[in-house]
Amino acid sequence: MLTYFLKGGIIMWPLLICSIISVTIIIERLIYFRSIKINHTIVSKIMELISQKDFEKAKKLNERLSSPLRKILLTGIENFFSVNIETKLQDVADQEIPKLERYLPILAAIASVSTLLGFTGTVLGMIKAFESIAQAGYASPQVVAKGIAEALITTAAGLIVAIPTVIFYHYFNYRVNRYIHLLEHYIQEFLSLKK
Repeated sequence: MLTYFLKGGIIMWPLLICSIISVTIIIERLIYFRSIKINHTIVSKIMELISQKDFEKAKKLNERLSSPLRKILLTGIENFFSVNIETKLQDVADQEIPKLERYLPILAAIASVSTLLGFTGTVLGMIKAFESIAQAGYASPQVVAKGIAEALITTAAGLIVAIPTVIFYHYFNYRVNRYIHLLEHYIQEFLSLKK
């Protein structure tokens, strides 16, 4: 592996940095989304307690939920009789949504940049191959092999970084959209308890 890295040329260094950043973000996001898993049984019980106006028990049970739903429901419980409760709930949701989307633009950028870096390495490798031909005066496999090897290694490295990054980027986007949909559902369910 180290041999391939060294043969890939200077472009391999930014690709290595991209891969480290990508893996770090992927691990962080996997841990984060695992930590905010919604326990629907607890949420149903909280809604039942709120409908019975038992706010203290609802508040205590709400502590067992993970953020951001915990913050939204706590705001709802504390402002249940407020006239502008819907606005307050939406404000809290708007503050929590960026936490769900954190680092996703960086993943998207890495997916694009690593592909482009791979292609840049391809171009540089082909330039080296043609320079070798020009210097040698003839085109034998030995003359062009180093440049073509560099071109192929950087292309492969760029794709190896980009493909999993793109997969996880779309997976995390799916998780964000699903979570936002659940938050909206529970906000509407909460508001229906006031009617």
